[in-house]
Amino acid sequence: MFGTFKIALRFIKFYHKAKTKYNVHSPFVFEFINSVLEENRQFYVFKEAEILRDQLLASKDVLAVEDFGAGSHVDGTKKQRRVRDIAASALSPAFQCQWLFHICNTYKPLTIIELGTSLGVSTLYITEGCPTETQIFTLEGSTAIAQTARRNFDWFYNTFNKIGLKRANLEMLNYAAVYEKLIPIVASEKRIKIVVGNFNETYKNTLHKVGKLDLAFLDGNHRYEPTMQYFHQSLAHTHEGSILIFDDIHWSEDMEKAWTEIQSHPSVRLTIDLFWCGLVFFRHENKEKEHFKLIQSKWKPFSWGLW
Repeated sequence: MFGTFKIALRFIKFYHKAKTKYNVHSPFVFEFINSVLEENRQFYVFKEAEILRDQLLASKDVLAVEDFGAGSHVDGTKKQRRVRDIAASALSPAFQCQWLFHICNTYKPLTIIELGTSLGVSTLYITEGCPTETQIFTLEGSTAIAQTARRNFDWFYNTFNKIGLKRANLEMLNYAAVYEKLIPIVASEKRIKIVVGNFNETYKNTLHKVGKLDLAFLDGNHRYEPTMQYFHQSLAHTHEGSILIFDDIHWSEDMEKAWTEIQSHPSVRLTIDLFWCGLVFFRHENKEKEHFKLIQSKWKPFSWGLW
């Protein structure tokens, strides 16, 4: 893993090359920027999910977590980890979770695999951004963390159901109508399927179960070999509309090497580098490969004439 200084240097390099919506001529990428990167509307899930994040950051609970060492191999030992420490180090930041929500809300995937549940905050953003019929499989290596994520899902949807019922009662007195309004909320919880175990096995098995993969968020192992393994395993299940999202592509030399090789694969037609994560598209419309580094226009105002 790079230290803070090296990551800062890489961000400066990224920033210099990154484009905003004012420098992009691809209609598809321009729409991505407007629908995901520059989308500023606050959706209902954002507030509730961030309340959960705050609770986890303040939690005094301690979990006995399996020690996966440098990879996904469990050596049989466990170590004590505080929930607040896991929340501080492993949860995707709010702005990235909002990107995931907007990606799902824009492209409406019907089959999703998340590799790396952690405490489940990103899973909630993904779930609430999707159509109600979407199947969501989230994979976690640690049994204790997976159990905590399930409790977090239960808390979230129990709380959200009560909020939804209260709001609905303010709008209507007919119970049948209130119940009908809550059905999509209840269904959301049932869509999340947690798969616990070694990623080397669970990802491959879940891909076979899913069959056709619409979206994968890969945030479970930040080493070169596992990342390339998950990429190649995914290829057999992707289609023209599939999206693969790799987290922390500039986290280490391993991840930058993997990202470069993924970009060069013949099946990949378009990639978008957001620095914190990278998106891979397989669109047949892209006859020539295109690779974009993108940043929000507010962070680079001189690129459209303010400076």
